[in-house]
Amino acid sequence: MATIPSSFVHPHSTVPAPPLTWGFTLIIACCTDLIFATKIRGTAEQVGVPFRSANTVAAVTDRLDRIDDGRLNEPITGVLVDLDLGDVAISIIETCKAKSPAVPVIAFGSHVAVDVLNAARSRGADKVMPRSQFAAQLPQLLAMHGGAEL
Repeated sequence: MATIPSSFVHPHSTVPAPPLTWGFTLIIACCTDLIFATKIRGTAEQVGVPFRSANTVAAVTDRLDRIDDGRLNEPITGVLVDLDLGDVAISIIETCKAKSPAVPVIAFGSHVAVDVLNAARSRGADKVMPRSQFAAQLPQLLAMHGGAEL
């Protein structure tokens, strides 16, 4: 839970504001497969974890900078990257690790795409797994990185 900076308190207030906190975290999912993205979204809603899509490096950068469609968003607590995005997926992993090294990046892809899985691992993904394993563990991964309880 992050404390809201005092700069959000009205500057002309004479009453000290109590400390405010955001009670939410945010998971970013980078996946263009509509069916699988819908599965991630549905599971996130079921687990109770806020979720946003971001399928470009620029969109991920905005989310990491805590900009959500022009508004401040919750702290990012995990990034899920579909390796089917190709070179964009690898760039997203590199960007995440350069901007926010403490934010876990979980990459998933085809079990036969060994080179792509290895590239994700070598570029800094914290977890790299086949899509089937990711799908099976999705509720637990979302709960673990989104602060929810199953």
